[in-house]
Amino acid sequence: METQSDLGLKTPAPEVSSEEIALVCDFLRGNGWKKAAEISLALKMDDRKVRAVAEHSEGRILSAPGCPGYKLFDGKTEIEEAERAALRLESQARHMLARASQYRRRIHRYAR
Repeated sequence: METQSDLGLKTPAPEVSSEEIALVCDFLRGNGWKKAAEISLALKMDDRKVRAVAEHSEGRILSAPGCPGYKLFDGKTEIEEAERAALRLESQARHMLARASQYRRRIHRYAR
């Protein structure tokens, strides 16, 4: 039987608990950058769950486009790494907003 995700339909983001955030943070502590596949395998979480955990970690887990994976952002983290991750996310946001603006212009052009 096909599921929603098999059909290419968006499924809701996974729920994330504070215990899961703590679990990933503990795994990352002292381990540098880790790929989602490494975290998934070690902690029995799929990639979507790992992304959701990072998103809900209140900045404790670094990750952004172009980063080598996920890393704990603690007192031992180089500030430059966190700065680069923040800049990458801000750049991605600007690109996404520009694209949304293009869609809005076309919507206004074709709306009757």
